[in-house]
Amino acid sequence: MTGGEIWLDPERARRGGADLSLSGKAVRAARQATGDPIAAAGAQRPWGRDDIGGAFDKHYQGYAETLLRVWELLGRSLEGLGSDVVRSVTATVETDLSNARDLGKIPQQRHNPHRPWR
Repeated sequence: MTGGEIWLDPERARRGGADLSLSGKAVRAARQATGDPIAAAGAQRPWGRDDIGGAFDKHYQGYAETLLRVWELLGRSLEGLGSDVVRSVTATVETDLSNARDLGKIPQQRHNPHRPWR
């Protein structure tokens, strides 16, 4: 943004938004492909059920759940952000075109220097 103007390359911005959305889908797919087996393995408690295994499990499960939840949310957020970028670009272009059409409908008036503007 320079001089109060916004320069926007709509196609490039749309592609960027679409790429961001695809990145989010890829993060979510990786979460499912890798995270689901991690969650399933952790549910089996391979570290045992004795006192030491119980202590480990108590801490592990909280961290594992948080990590897997954040991983999923990151993917969803990237996907949503990409979609928002595409919608925003579309709305910006449509608004700009609409305003240009409306400005073109304003009748041109010549200014008489001897009369004040009305």
